[in-house]
Amino acid sequence: MFEDAGIKVYGISYDSQEQLLAFGEQYDVAYDLLSDVDSAVIREFGILNTLISPDDPEEGAGRSFYGLPYPGVYVTDEHGVVTEKFFHRHYATRESAGAIRDSALGEILARHEAPAVELTNDQVKISAFLSDTSLKFETQSTIYVRFELAEGLHMYGRPLPDGYIASEATIPDTVGLRVGEVHYPPTRPREFAELGVTLNVYEGVVDVAIPVTPNSELFGPRPSNQPTELDIPVSVLFQACSETICYTPRTENFSLTLPVAPLLRPGQARQR
Repeated sequence: MFEDAGIKVYGISYDSQEQLLAFGEQYDVAYDLLSDVDSAVIREFGILNTLISPDDPEEGAGRSFYGLPYPGVYVTDEHGVVTEKFFHRHYATRESAGAIRDSALGEILARHEAPAVELTNDQVKISAFLSDTSLKFETQSTIYVRFELAEGLHMYGRPLPDGYIASEATIPDTVGLRVGEVHYPPTRPREFAELGVTLNVYEGVVDVAIPVTPNSELFGPRPSNQPTELDIPVSVLFQACSETICYTPRTENFSLTLPVAPLLRPGQARQR
């Protein structure tokens, strides 16, 4: 995925080269793992986990784990300048590969291998697709809801005066899924002289991003009960307008069925 996009991936930790080699072989890691002895680079980036003390007396926990970084991802350009970063409050949560790739490329591509669903009418084509090929436990992926407006049409975005309908995409509460804050793209101010107002509008292709993270409620305590897919309800509200007419506001509800990757246990990667 990353190599096809021209992106080089490295993992870094305070483990020794021998430990990283064993880890990479056990989990079939395909990218380079770098050994940061004494956490020198970790300290330089300011991500040393300061919640762990080297003087922790509890069974040597501090001596064993001191030097760990806060887990996360930095994206840099070819000069080593950080252009994006992904860190989560919960130590077990990670950003998905697809979401990182889209951010690094600065564009959102609907890929044929990603699950998707489409709705179409005369004014707008609506599609929803995942940033990745599947959902993974405590990995934050992104569901993109894409509006493709017909030429000459627009729809509204916030902020708006009373009486206008702002475009929305939402995912209601879903068992086993943590839904993050919806991210809307920037609008463009447009003057409507006949109405005497300037309004925020969207035109062309509009991508709304909704972060989603499968949690323990989805997987349950027993491996035999783990689901292979999850149906996620999606709701959109929009009103398409031309220069002379606004069509009736519409709410569309549909479901996006996404594969769920099984939990990976030690040894499984080598057994495939």
